[in-house]
Amino acid sequence: MPSTLLRHRALPLILAVVVITAMLLSPGSTVPSGPPHADKVTHALMFLALALCSRYARISPVVTVVWLGLYGVLTEILQATVAVRRSGSFWDWCADLVGVAIGLAVAAVVGSRSRARSKP
Repeated sequence: MPSTLLRHRALPLILAVVVITAMLLSPGSTVPSGPPHADKVTHALMFLALALCSRYARISPVVTVVWLGLYGVLTEILQATVAVRRSGSFWDWCADLVGVAIGLAVAAVVGSRSRARSKP
């Protein structure tokens, strides 16, 4: 596969990382409030999107779990130490990992269906 096509496959991932990092590290006063634990759903959805983008960029499932697990830990540490009016949370990180697992499952189903359609 030509390298330009690989770079194009990485663009959604790069954009998602930039946007989600900005969201995770924005001041707490800019984060809308919602029902209890709504932030866990938000974390899961963000990491689901990152996992889908990672697989679209052809990053293996194992590497996707590792890098997103580390990224989740890093963002929680930064929320606890750097971000204004934010706090890091072990449970937010758990929600991140749930999102990764769901994203990888969705990517696997979509991938198997597209491979099945491409067979003669």
